Amino acid sequence: MRLVEVFGRRVREVRHDRGWTQEQLAFEAGVKRAYISEVENGQRNVSLDVVDKLANALDVSPDILMLPLKQ
Repeated sequence: MRLVEVFGRRVREVRHDRGWTQEQLAFEAGVKRAYISEVENGQRNVSLDVVDKLANALDVSPDILMLPLKQ
């Protein structure tokens, strides 16, 4: 699996763990909901600035978003 896909799935997993919608995450991170959808579907290569925004919004360390999915 490509890193962009791992990242997107982890963002979705952490967002679900928080009970948030894509709209809530988008608002908290200062990005558009469609962007979140593209990230979660592995269709968007994100910049380090966006990694930081998403990690901060989700209250996790950026490296958490790069780890393999829970089994």
